[in-house]
Amino acid sequence: MACGSLLGVAGLAGCTGRESSGSTTDTGGTADGDATRNINDDAALEATLERDGEKRVLFTDADIASVGAVSTRAEIGPSVPLELSEAGTNSVTETAEAVDLATSNEQAMIAITLDGEQVKRLGISAALAEAMASGEWDGRFVLTFADETAAESVHDRLVDESPA
Repeated sequence: MACGSLLGVAGLAGCTGRESSGSTTDTGGTADGDATRNINDDAALEATLERDGEKRVLFTDADIASVGAVSTRAEIGPSVPLELSEAGTNSVTETAEAVDLATSNEQAMIAITLDGEQVKRLGISAALAEAMASGEWDGRFVLTFADETAAESVHDRLVDESPA
C-alpha cells in the first residue's frame, strides 16, 4: 500500500512513510453526485490526533456530512470519499490550531478507527498541517484501501441504507 494524508495537493501528498494496515487517505470528496447524506448514526468512526502521548478527537461519524460511493482509480486504488460538515471541519481546525500542528506535524499522527478497530494510522504532511491549522482545509478526503472488499465494508458501515 502507498501512504497518504487527509489532504493532498497532487496524488498522495502528505506521505511520511509511517502507516499501518488498513486504508490510506487522499484528496477528494463527494462532488461526484453519488454521495449519500444518510450517515449511519451508530457507525462509531473516530479520527484522533496523536502527539506526544496525547490523543485529541478530530472528528467522529456525527461530523460526516456525506459519504461517496466506492470507486477504484488506478492512481489510488479502491476508495471511499467523505466530506465533513462545517462543524466537523471547524473541530479539526480548532484542534490543529490548539496543538500548533502547523509547526509540530512531524511528531503527530492521525488514527482513524471504526467500531473501535483502527483502519488507518498516518503521518501528517506540513501542507496538510498548515491547511488544517489555518482553516483552509475544506473537510473533504478520500479513504483508500488495499482492496475493494475493505472499501465496501467501511462504506456499508458508514451509510444508513434503511428507508427514510
